[in-house]
Amino acid sequence: MTVAVVGASSFIGRALQARAQTASWRFLDWRTALAEDAWLDGVDCLINCAFDPALKREPYSAARDIDLQLAERLRDYPQVHYLMLSSRMVYGPAAADGRLHEALLPQPINLYGAAKWQSEQALQCLLEQRLTVLRLSNVCGYELGGGRQSFFAMAARSLSEQGRIVLDMSPFIERDFLPVEILAAWLPLIAAAPQPGVFNLGAGQGTATGRIAQWLIQGYGEGELLVSNLREHDPFWLDLSAATQAYGIAGVDTAQLRDYCLALGQRLRLVKDAAQ
Repeated sequence: MTVAVVGASSFIGRALQARAQTASWRFLDWRTALAEDAWLDGVDCLINCAFDPALKREPYSAARDIDLQLAERLRDYPQVHYLMLSSRMVYGPAAADGRLHEALLPQPINLYGAAKWQSEQALQCLLEQRLTVLRLSNVCGYELGGGRQSFFAMAARSLSEQGRIVLDMSPFIERDFLPVEILAAWLPLIAAAPQPGVFNLGAGQGTATGRIAQWLIQGYGEGELLVSNLREHDPFWLDLSAATQAYGIAGVDTAQLRDYCLALGQRLRLVKDAAQ
C-alpha cells in the first residue's frame, strides 16, 4: 500500500509525518502535486490536507478547489482511492441535541462549509466508489504559531500573551474536539482499507468550552477565564457510529481530552519560559 499526502506542511500533514507508520508515505506540497503527475505512479491512496484559505472568505470557485483539481488528475490513475478531509461545517447548525450524523441533509451557513459541500459533490461525480469523505470535527492541538483561527489557537495565544482566555459565548456550550495526533493515528487505519462513503471523525461527544479553557489554564499553571458574552452559540458533537462500524474508531473520552489539554497548557508554559 503506497499512500501520498498532499499538504505536507499543513497542520494535519505535519501530524501525519510525525508518526512512524507513515515513514514510507509520499508527502508533497499542493503546488508540486498540481504541477505534474509523476508522483502518482504506484500510489494506492491519496489524502489531501491542502485547502485554499480564500474559500473561507470568498464564494466557491472551482479554480481554487484543490480537492477538485487533484481528483481530476485521477482519471488516468484508476487504482487510486481518494480520502477527502471535509468538515462538520457542511452540516450547518445542529439540532437541539447537538448531534450531527451522515444522514442529515447538508445546510452549510458559512463560506467554508459551502465550499466543502461543493467539493464533496464534485468529487462524488468524478470518483464515485473511489471516494471516502471524512467530515472532521474541531481538530485541535499545539497551535500557537501558523496563524490558525481555531478555538484552541486563539485560546493558546491569549493565554500565552495576556494570561487569560476570553470566551464570547456561554462556557457551558459543548463542542466536539479531536486532537490532531489522534486523527493522525486514525488516518493510516482508514487509508489501509478505505471504504467509499461519508464518515464523521471526531471525539464522538461534546465537551464544555469553559472546561477546555479551565484545563488549559490548569496545565499552564496560571491565568484567568473571562466570559464576555453568554450567547448559546454552535453546540455540536459528531455521531461516530458509521466510522466505528467501518474502522473500529471509538472516539475520544473525557479523560483523554482533559489530559491532552493539561499537556498543551504545560507545553505553552515551557515555551513561554524558554522565550524569557
